[in-house]
Amino acid sequence: MNYLEAQNYMEEKSRLGIVPGLTQVKELLRRLGNPQNMCRTLHIAGTNGKGSIFAFVQESLLAAGYHVGRYISPTILTYLERYQMDRCYMSEEEFAALLTEVAAVIETMETDGFASPTAFEIETAVAFLYFARNHVDYVLLECGMGGREDATNVLEKPEVCVFAPISMDHMQFLGDTLTKIATEKAGIIKPYTTVISAPQVPEVSKVLRETCEAQHASYIEVTPSDWEVVQMSLDGTDLVECGTRQDADNPDSDASGTKKPYHIPLLGEHQIINAQTAITILRTLNIEETAIHEGVAQTVWPGRMTKVAEHPYIYVDGAHNVAAWEYLRTSVEKYFTNRRVIYIIGVLKDKEYGKMVDILAPTMAAAIVITPDSPRGLPKEILAALLQEKNVPVQLADTSTDALQKAGKLAEDEDVILVCGSLSFLAEYLQLKSGDEKNGANR
Repeated sequence: MNYLEAQNYMEEKSRLGIVPGLTQVKELLRRLGNPQNMCRTLHIAGTNGKGSIFAFVQESLLAAGYHVGRYISPTILTYLERYQMDRCYMSEEEFAALLTEVAAVIETMETDGFASPTAFEIETAVAFLYFARNHVDYVLLECGMGGREDATNVLEKPEVCVFAPISMDHMQFLGDTLTKIATEKAGIIKPYTTVISAPQVPEVSKVLRETCEAQHASYIEVTPSDWEVVQMSLDGTDLVECGTRQDADNPDSDASGTKKPYHIPLLGEHQIINAQTAITILRTLNIEETAIHEGVAQTVWPGRMTKVAEHPYIYVDGAHNVAAWEYLRTSVEKYFTNRRVIYIIGVLKDKEYGKMVDILAPTMAAAIVITPDSPRGLPKEILAALLQEKNVPVQLADTSTDALQKAGKLAEDEDVILVCGSLSFLAEYLQLKSGDEKNGANR
């Protein structure tokens, strides 16, 4: 099949929706030769921060000279963004060829009485096949949702299991308490593996620790108090370990022997935690400190407090759940002090959008509301009514372009236009970035 036919095939499979269980994907991978076990793989679960943590890890591994594959979801810029190798997206021709191979195997499965794998299961199989065929050194693998029954949870022995901060999200699938959600995500932990976690609230930490104990896995949880912020601005954050000193002859130290700070270019206090987690992972892999410094400093992650324009300033952030909105509010208050912030917002109707309004409304000088182009998009009129109840001046927009024009008329030179609410409508705004940087989208 060609790429158009491949797209049509995946669109048809997407109608299957989400089907719990790993039976189909395991059978599919078995018939493909179990490519998921052919590369060293880092597997990450969590609610917010998965992509940012692995962005830091990816850049550092590349700086150290490794060949790195990365599988992400959801995507922002293009469908093929989910398959990355050394920052480059999979080509349309490669995807069509691999999907043709996978589809042929699915046909034999169906003939033998198996149900068809879902779209995400098929995408995951394509990813494993792609990375195995290209002999990557490390695969950075993100859970799509949950963990225990996520299609990515088919590895015999991950190199490292990683947990980003876990909070309430996808409750209709994962459970209505943090303990239930954490238990589902902890399902990726395999016997005798190394587990590294960002700081977690006590009930989540308890689940992860107990699961590690049961699986005879080692557990490391990042401690923010072990680090010190020495500088924070719109250019990023400089971070050092508290009280750490090294020999002046060490290339990672300055002339006085003091350890060099890590420069974190991604904005937001949560990105400090993400960077700390990534550094811990990289040290576990015995990556050279010089490569870690270089990789962290040059990390780019589209849609995470990404500046796309100045005068007025335009930032794009993919915050789409309660925890992310709280992080976003903290960042707005810290970085945009004494600046008017005009929001462009679109949210999905299965998110807790009422809580979003409660969290973010106090920081809004005005809001432009749009309905995301998605079957799950919340009608803009509903969100607008909630914002008006909070006395936020609101305008409705029909398109992304319309929203930006309306925000531009309200904004003065030093004001901030902040686009957020859902990952589903951010791509158009990210294209504003000078030079249309797509993090290696073209091969």
